[in-house]
Amino acid sequence: MGRRGYDRWRVTLAGAGVLISGYLTLLHFDRHIPLVCSAGALVNCEQVLSSPSSMVLGVPVAAYGIAWFVVAFVLAWASLRVQGAVEPPRLRTAALWWTGVGVVSVLWLVYQELGVVGKLCAWCTAIHGIVLALFVLQVLSDGLRTGRDVASG
Repeated sequence: MGRRGYDRWRVTLAGAGVLISGYLTLLHFDRHIPLVCSAGALVNCEQVLSSPSSMVLGVPVAAYGIAWFVVAFVLAWASLRVQGAVEPPRLRTAALWWTGVGVVSVLWLVYQELGVVGKLCAWCTAIHGIVLALFVLQVLSDGLRTGRDVASG
C-alpha cells in the first residue's frame, strides 16, 4: 500500500473515532439517547461510562476523545494533501507523536476500565482499537513519508 492508501485509512479511522466519541459524549449529556451495548459479566458500558473514571477534570473522557480524533483527522488530512513523495518532517513528527500520546492514553484508559471499574466498554474498546490502528499505520508508513521507500509509494 502506498502512502496515500495509509493516509486514506488514517482519515477514515479518525473520522470514525470522532463519530464514536461524539456518540459517547452525547450519552453523557443526554440520558434520553439509548446506550447500545450489552451488559454482561465483563462487558458493561453503562457501568464504565457512569463511573468516576469516565471523567477527568470534570469533563467526560469521551469529549477528550473527540478533540484527540479531530487533531488526528486534521493531521491525516494534511498528510493526504501533501504532493510529492516526501512529507514535511514537522507533519510526520507531529502525527507520530500524536498517535503515541493516544497509545499512552489508551493504556491508562484500559487500566481504568479493568483495574478500577472492573468492566469493559465495547464502544471504548472500539476507540482503543482505532487509536492503536492509527499508530500502527503511522509507524508502518514512516519510510514512505521520508522518501526512503519511494518505489512503494
